[in-house]
Amino acid sequence: MAIDYSVEGIIKLSPPVPLAQLWELTERGDFHVAPHGIGECELTELVKQEEWVLVPDTDSGTDDQGRPKSIKYLRVDAPETYSYAINSRLMALSAWVGETHDVDGELHYQDGDAGTKGSITPFENGEEPEWRETTGAPL
Repeated sequence: MAIDYSVEGIIKLSPPVPLAQLWELTERGDFHVAPHGIGECELTELVKQEEWVLVPDTDSGTDDQGRPKSIKYLRVDAPETYSYAINSRLMALSAWVGETHDVDGELHYQDGDAGTKGSITPFENGEEPEWRETTGAPL
C-alpha cells in the first residue's frame, strides 16, 4: 500500500521549455499551466488549488491564442499524494523536457505516516527521482 506524503517545492527548467513540448503532460491532467504574467499572489492560490503547476517564462511571451510560449519552472504544493504519483509525474516531466534542457531543483516531502522529511531530486531522461531522508521520525 502506498503511503501519503505532502510535497512542495520548485523544479527549474533551463533553458525554458516550449509549452508545445510539454502539451501531452497537460492534456493528461498531471500538470496545470499558469497564465502568462500571473502575479505571485495569484500563482500561490493557483498552486494551492491545482497542486502541480507549470509556470511560464515571462520573457518568452504568448502564442496567438494567449498561451505561454515556454515554461520556466514547475511549482508544487500537494498536501496529500502518493509516492508513486510523485515519481510518475517527475519521471514524465524529465522525459518530455528532453536532452537539451536541464531539470534542476528539488521537492521537499513529509511522510505523514512515518513522520520523516526529506527531498526528492529529479533526474533527466525520465529516470526515477532520488529520495533522500533528511529528518527521521521522532522517538
